[in-house]
Amino acid sequence: MASSGRVIARAVRSSTDRTILAMLLLCVIPPMATLSHAQSEDRFGNIDPSGAWKNDSGALSLMLAGDALSFSYAAVFGASVHLCSGAGVAGLVERNIYHFVDAEGTIAFEITADSVFMRVVAGIPSFCGAYWPGERYSRAAFSPPRICGVTARRARFLVVMPSPPQERRGYVVAGNSVETVPTQHDDASAYVLARYRGTRATTAGLLRIRMLSCPD
Repeated sequence: MASSGRVIARAVRSSTDRTILAMLLLCVIPPMATLSHAQSEDRFGNIDPSGAWKNDSGALSLMLAGDALSFSYAAVFGASVHLCSGAGVAGLVERNIYHFVDAEGTIAFEITADSVFMRVVAGIPSFCGAYWPGERYSRAAFSPPRICGVTARRARFLVVMPSPPQERRGYVVAGNSVETVPTQHDDASAYVLARYRGTRATTAGLLRIRMLSCPD
């Protein structure tokens, strides 16, 4: 009987130990969503919005590399259906705020954990024209980048700009993996917005789809 009591006591202690361990793990290991969000920020608190964002009026693809936010954008606005189509690179001006500047104006991209807000800072957006009201995108309609493999012997990055884009010096080679999102602006269906994380630097730009192998 005493032996039976010791077995029961050990079982109770073992069960208690497992319960305590489980509680400790819950305290130490954050939920997956929290962990994922933490990994999307740099050491300065800047959130990585890379991916494809959609709303009722259009779509915005973003790819971040350092302080440079590349974008590809297409949308409609207004009762008379004005069209927007643009691509470019915005620079970081303060935490989670990037400005795209050209001869016609300055456009801000403001990033939060759950949304992207585009607005006019000065002038007009060259890719939309006057009276553009800005855009807000929610993470509820967000798709993260997908991984593609480079199949070409050498695939050069191209400048993120309205088509036709110009080639850059940077390139990836066969066997490299890149993160990609679809392009949205006009005449850019032959390209994806891509990012390569190298051992020394991260590069973003356009790549030709025919030089990649991507999952369906």
